Amino acid sequence: MGTRVPIPIVNRGERSGPPRRWLATTGCVVALAVAAAPGCGGRVTATPSGHKSDAAAASPAVTQAPLSAWQQLGATEVPPASLRQPALGATQVVNQAGGAVSDADARAWAQALMRTFAYVNWAVSQGQDAFLVQSGLSSVPHVVLQPNLTDIAEARQAGARVRYRLETIRRLLVRPVPAGLQPLFGRYQYTWKPYAIFLDAVGPAATTWVDAQGNQTVKSQIPAGAAAYELVGGELQQNSLMGDIWVMGSDWSCTSAPTQQAVAPVCNS
Repeated sequence: MGTRVPIPIVNRGERSGPPRRWLATTGCVVALAVAAAPGCGGRVTATPSGHKSDAAAASPAVTQAPLSAWQQLGATEVPPASLRQPALGATQVVNQAGGAVSDADARAWAQALMRTFAYVNWAVSQGQDAFLVQSGLSSVPHVVLQPNLTDIAEARQAGARVRYRLETIRRLLVRPVPAGLQPLFGRYQYTWKPYAIFLDAVGPAATTWVDAQGNQTVKSQIPAGAAAYELVGGELQQNSLMGDIWVMGSDWSCTSAPTQQAVAPVCNS
């Protein structure tokens, strides 16, 4: 039958580190799930001349929608308005689409991905599993967000909430995804899209449970400096509540050689 490609979905019984999904922070941003930090400066390679600042380009200022609007997406509370304005900070955006995608679009996609991260991290920290499923952040949420949904469920059963210590993204690289990989994506119930964003990310990172008394239990962690490479396929979508988001169709952990080989070259660092 040949060599079997490792399933990219995390096996909870064998996981040695926190899920690669949505643990990311940019430069000096510490907790996107709680509030967007101010920009840290730094260089972004895909910034065209005269481009607006991150905050200005992310989404126009709007009045926060009422709870009833968010309830339609499965939320039981209104997310912080600051989640609409994630800062890229010191993270570099690298356009590797070979001219098929403009630098301005590459940057917009990267910022949309960070906005998606912000909402997912908020949902996990607040136990908003229905929001993860119904919000449209992923076209296949029960696959792409399965580790996060499991984290919420297991912590809730223990009377705790989940807190992620966020890993650091050094670069976001926009890459085309060969059409020949469609069967592989389908094998794992992923949605193939023609573009993906590669995350050049490193630890430290951790998944911690916090109980009602504030006691913390580290459930898993990634050491400082350890690679946490990830490939998130999807597409940009405008959303009236959240702003432009990157709708995830796939999420590959690119830290293992077999996965890198299977999804080459887009999963290679």
